[in-house]
Amino acid sequence: MKLVFLHFLNLLFIGNGRTESQPEDNVPSHPLDRPNTQITTTAASTKIIPAKVLQDEYLDRETCGTKGFSRLSCQKVFCPPWMRCLNGECICKLPYQCPKATKPACGTDKREYRSFCQVKALGCIKKDVLFSHFGPECKSKLFDCSLGPKNVLKVERRNETFLICGSRWTIAEANVACRNVKREEKGAEAASVVKHEEIEHQSGLSKQCIHVRCTGEESSLAECTFYKTDNTDTESTIATVNCYNRIKNCTNFEFRCVNGKCIDLNRTCDGTNDCGDRSDEVCCKKCRPGGFHCSSDVCIPNQAKKDGVMDCIGGDDEYTEESNVNFGRSPKPESIPTTEEEIIATTKEEVEAARKAVSTLECGISNYTKPNSTGVRQKRLLGGHTAEKGQIPWQVAIDDEGEINCGGIYIGGCWVLTAAHCVRPKPQLYRIKVGVWSTLKVDTYTDSLPVENVIIHPDYNPSTYQNDIALIQVKNIYNLPECIERTPSTASACVPWSEYQFKPGDNCIISGWGRSHGNKKVYTLKWANIEIIDNCSGIYGPRYFKGMECAGTLDGSVDTCQGDSGGPLVCKDKSGVSYVWGVVSWGEKCGVVGHPGVYTKVAHYFDWISFHVGRPTISKFNL
Repeated sequence: MKLVFLHFLNLLFIGNGRTESQPEDNVPSHPLDRPNTQITTTAASTKIIPAKVLQDEYLDRETCGTKGFSRLSCQKVFCPPWMRCLNGECICKLPYQCPKATKPACGTDKREYRSFCQVKALGCIKKDVLFSHFGPECKSKLFDCSLGPKNVLKVERRNETFLICGSRWTIAEANVACRNVKREEKGAEAASVVKHEEIEHQSGLSKQCIHVRCTGEESSLAECTFYKTDNTDTESTIATVNCYNRIKNCTNFEFRCVNGKCIDLNRTCDGTNDCGDRSDEVCCKKCRPGGFHCSSDVCIPNQAKKDGVMDCIGGDDEYTEESNVNFGRSPKPESIPTTEEEIIATTKEEVEAARKAVSTLECGISNYTKPNSTGVRQKRLLGGHTAEKGQIPWQVAIDDEGEINCGGIYIGGCWVLTAAHCVRPKPQLYRIKVGVWSTLKVDTYTDSLPVENVIIHPDYNPSTYQNDIALIQVKNIYNLPECIERTPSTASACVPWSEYQFKPGDNCIISGWGRSHGNKKVYTLKWANIEIIDNCSGIYGPRYFKGMECAGTLDGSVDTCQGDSGGPLVCKDKSGVSYVWGVVSWGEKCGVVGHPGVYTKVAHYFDWISFHVGRPTISKFNL
C-alpha cells in the first residue's frame, strides 16, 4: 500500500491534499548569531579577526539563547500540581483547583490549608505565603529560616533551632535558601560552607546541625527533605549562603541563565539546577556525568532515574522492558537503596500524590497484543502491511455521504481529529465509523455515529495547507461519558502538548485505507513505520510553514497517498503511550524521491484543540 493524503472531493470543493501549493513571500527567516571579534597582535601588525562562537558538546547554545526555556516552560518539563500549562508556560492555579490530598498543611501566614498544593498555589499567586509544615497546629511551631554570623543558615523547626550540615550542601539547596531568606530568584553564588571551628565560639548558634536535600525547584527550605540531626562537632563544615545579586555580561566561557545569572559553561547539562530557574538543564544535546538525558533534551539528576516518578515528559527516566511490553501502564519503580539516614520531614509524598491525582485519564494504550511473527518483516509500505483487528484502535473512517475518502483520529470524549481539507462545516453530511478494519464489511465492534459539529481551524488556508486541522464532534447517542465506547478495537490516542516530545529520527506509525501501488483501491486497513524528518523547510521552501512536520523516507519508499488525508501519524514514547503526532495533510504527489509527506503537527495546536474539547478530555499532565 502507498498511503495518500488526497481526498478527491477536495478537487471540487477545497483543493488537493497532496499537490503543489502556491509559494508565499512571507517566509520566516532564521537569524544567525553575530560572531564576537578578537584582536591578534604581532610585532609587525595588529589584526582584528572574528572569534569563533564557543561551542559545547553538551549545551545547545543556540536553542538556549533564543527560546528562553526554564523550569516554567511546559514545552520541556512538567508543571507542578499547583500550576497548569498555557501557551507553553506554567501559570499559577487557583487554590481550589488543586486535587485532594492526604493531610492538611500550614502556611507562613499561620493559616491551615486543605493540602500542600493549596499553600503552593496561593504562594504562587501572592508570593508572600510559603509552606511551613504539615499538621493542624498552624499558629505555632512554624518553620523559619534566617542568617546568622558569617551568613550561616539557621533553621527553626518545631521550636528547635538547627544549623545546616555542610557535608551535603550543594548549589541546589543554596539556590533554595536564597529564594527563602532573600527572595532572590537568581539563587546563590555557590554552595558555600564555613569550617566549624570558625563559628563554634559564636554565641546564639545551635550545637546541632541538620541534613537537607532539595531538588532546586522549591520556594523554601521547608519544602525540602530533612534527615537526622548531628552534633556540630562531628561536622567539619556548616552551610552558609551568599546570594547572587550581580548584573554582568557573561563571557564566552559562561552561560547566561534566563534569570540573568552567569554560570560556568561546564556547570550546564549536569542534572543540577545551578541557575535556580533550571534554564541550564533544559536545552542539552547530552548530559555531563551526574545527569540523565531525557529525549526532550532535558537533563535531570541521575538519582531521579527509575524512582517511580516520571520526570522526563517522554517517560525515559522510568523506562523498563516491562513498561514497554505493557503499553505504557505505570512501571514498577526499582527498589530504592536503603540508607542509615532517617527522614524526619519531606513534602515528596504529597507532591507525588497531588501529581497523580491531577488526572485519571487513560489514552494512547491499546488492548492489541502483537502476534508472534515469522520470517523477515517487509519494511516498505508499498504493497502494505495489513493491520490486525484492533492494532490501530484510534483510527476512524469518515463516511462522507456513503464514500470513505478520509480518515481521522479518536482523541477521547466525543472528539475526532482530522485534516481541514477533508471536511466542510456541514455535520449532516458525515458519519464517523469506529472499530473499522475492512471498509467492505461490519465487524463485531464496528459502529457508525452521526456528527454533531465540525470545527475547522479559523486560519486554515486551502491554497497553502497552513493550519490544515479540524475537529469533529460526534453525537452522544448512547449517553456515555466517552461518547465512543472503549472496546478491543477502539481506544483514544493521546494529544501531545509539547513540540519536543518527539524529534527527527524517531520512528512512528502511519495508517489508513489509501490507494496502493498502481492507484489501486484498498479496503483493509494498512500501516507502516516511518521516521520524522528534520529541516523540511530546506526541501519545500516557502511552502513549508510553522505547524507542519515531515515524515517518511527521502528515497520515497514509504509515503502516504490518496485516501489517507486526515489519518494519524502516531508516535509512542518510552513508557509505551501513543500520541497522535501528526495529521496526514499534503505532499509532492506520492513517493517522490526527496519529498517526504507533510503532516499537520498536532502539538502546535494543543491549545486550540483543548479550548474546544476541554483539557481534561485529552491531557493527563499539566492540567
